[in-house]
Amino acid sequence: MPATTDKVSGHPMQTIVSTLTFTSSAKDHGNYLTCFANFTRGQTLEKSIPILVKRNMLNLDWSFTTPRSVTGLKGSCIIIPCKFTYSKTQPDGLQVSWYLYQSNGRPFVFSQKETNILSRYHGITSLTGPVTETNCSLKIDRLEMSHNQDQLYPWVDKNPITSYHSQGYSFLDKSTQILVLDHAPEPQMSIIDVPRVGNQSRIACKVQHRCFSARPKLSLRGIPGTDRFIDSLVSDGIWERTIERTWKVEESHNQVECTVRYSGGQSAKSELLLHVECPYEEIKMVEPPGEMTEGVAKSIICSVSYKCKTNQPTIKWNYSDMQNLVKHQKISSSTYTTESNLTFIGSLGHNGKPLTCIAQFVVGETSDSSVLQIKKYEEPVGEELNEKDTFRVLAADVPFRFSALTRSCVVIPCSFQDNEDELMTRGIWYKKTGGLVYHNARTNVLDHFKDRTRIMGNLNEGDCSLEVDDIKPFDNGPFCFYAEKGQNKYRFNNSCVFIVMKASPDKPVMSSVPAEVNAGSSVTVSCSVSHTCSSHPPEFSWSVPFINNELSDTLLSRGVWKRTSTITFVVAGGDGLKNLTCTAVFWREKKQGSTVTLIVQGTLKHQMEKSVPVVIPVSLLVVILLTVVFGIFFWRKRKNTDGLRPPPRPEKRRSIWSRFSRRTEEDRVGWRNARKSFWNRFSRRQNNLADLSVSYLNNTEMVACNKHFTKQSFPSPKRNQRRPAPPTPEDSYVYGNI
Repeated sequence: MPATTDKVSGHPMQTIVSTLTFTSSAKDHGNYLTCFANFTRGQTLEKSIPILVKRNMLNLDWSFTTPRSVTGLKGSCIIIPCKFTYSKTQPDGLQVSWYLYQSNGRPFVFSQKETNILSRYHGITSLTGPVTETNCSLKIDRLEMSHNQDQLYPWVDKNPITSYHSQGYSFLDKSTQILVLDHAPEPQMSIIDVPRVGNQSRIACKVQHRCFSARPKLSLRGIPGTDRFIDSLVSDGIWERTIERTWKVEESHNQVECTVRYSGGQSAKSELLLHVECPYEEIKMVEPPGEMTEGVAKSIICSVSYKCKTNQPTIKWNYSDMQNLVKHQKISSSTYTTESNLTFIGSLGHNGKPLTCIAQFVVGETSDSSVLQIKKYEEPVGEELNEKDTFRVLAADVPFRFSALTRSCVVIPCSFQDNEDELMTRGIWYKKTGGLVYHNARTNVLDHFKDRTRIMGNLNEGDCSLEVDDIKPFDNGPFCFYAEKGQNKYRFNNSCVFIVMKASPDKPVMSSVPAEVNAGSSVTVSCSVSHTCSSHPPEFSWSVPFINNELSDTLLSRGVWKRTSTITFVVAGGDGLKNLTCTAVFWREKKQGSTVTLIVQGTLKHQMEKSVPVVIPVSLLVVILLTVVFGIFFWRKRKNTDGLRPPPRPEKRRSIWSRFSRRTEEDRVGWRNARKSFWNRFSRRQNNLADLSVSYLNNTEMVACNKHFTKQSFPSPKRNQRRPAPPTPEDSYVYGNI
């Protein structure tokens, strides 16, 4: 290690000082540090001191894990979960202590040996598990608000904490903060089983806590039933207490209230609306119509059973023009039935058509159908002959494997050829392992496939394609086809298919679009997707409003179709990256989307272009209106100036102001001439032909018209201008009576 030697002067004797820069390590603890002074004559002096090394806490042989914070209620207890591990063999006789973090000092919160525990923690702290199992968890009873935001940390070492120095180490990063609440959190409620009237259901109310020795008390109110309590450990130091009630659901059950009470006296409540369901059974035709004769009435009854009186259904038939009697009946305290009796009279036009009854509830509906078999009435002649079934083998065209999307539908392509003149009367699909998949008599079909299969094609045209709706994951088959012609049965070669299931639909494919587009421009884009459900092709939705949308279908291969949606849209304003998304919605709502990104630019230019056609017409209209207004104003001004002014009224008819005015009539006439408009002063009109004036004659009702042939003049507005000469008798004319 580095050492320096210096000579010190000023002493009677020469002094030499050696300084050693000493860096200790853990293995130096208990050893001695010795310095030697060697003289030139062979003499040696030495001095030793023991080395006491404090280990840094960064070099501890153990570590612990605790949560950053724990939350508890005032008056209750809390457990701080703690686990420790030793990098080497765990020493025997370990003792755990807990300290309160402070900037100065390390007060004890818990110690197995020390008694000087911090007063607010004295007598309420303890360990929850054995130290030999690496458990250092601390339990605090009766939390107080004074404990709020305290930072605690453990010490698990055979040496006391004072034997280490903490330079570069902070227990604050390792401590656990205590958060004390005075108000209890609300319990969480949930329904385990859907509450259906008449059935057993369960409801649960739970709350988390940190004090297993003083668990909170839970209670339910609002529904009768039996309770079960469940306590479970969610994580270290956190338990969950649950009350679970089982009860028989009734129509009147609306809500449930859960109350939790803690040992500290706090309580909280939660309410949950039940929204009980009123279940109903499938509507059934009590007796299907079967084979009927035209014109002969038959009573057909559809009946449905349901819960809740308020959920009474309405039963409708697809033949509404026939007599229908409805009857409602109560079966038990919560079970009701509605029955509809239809008096059906068939005709030959009904043959092969379905007869359907539908029960419509407040929420939901159920239906049942039967294919009508109407025969022509014929006079019976003798007894019918019983012929044995015949068996023939024909060829069919069915793919040996076909793909289908679960939950959607699939149309299995099937065709056959029959050169006989007699037509096939019935087509049947069956499962190779047993059971019918499709039969025009519904009762013969397996329950799993009822109302989910139908033949899409026309057997008379050799088309036996089968639709399977609401595909289930295990509807793989193989499925095979055969037919009947009267009493004869026909089997087919190559008539079986295996369905390969797909959990997700194909991703739509979008046509290319420009990477950069201008706001306000029109863009045309296509989106296409393949499918095998030709009876229910997918629909498309777009993320932008479009001007038009064209749909087209293309047959890719046998039974595989491609549907395409082509739209034209106007790019909306807003520069930057914009997403264009096309979503294909398959039958029964399975979806798959595809997105492309466009860079939109020129928004400001587009907005200006949109505003110009509006601003220009408005501005032009304002200019026109102003021009018209000023034109009318000047025209009226000029008209009033150029026209003949009426003569002054007689004295007896003059206004009060005129009667008391000091101006004479001549002054007023001169002043009126002086007030001619600016426009009239510079007018180009020739006024030198005649100067006419009108006046009353001697205060009578007779009016005289005087003309003066004078040169055009421009009178001055001054009052002392020369007044015109009085008219001569030859220039005066009587105009007439007023």
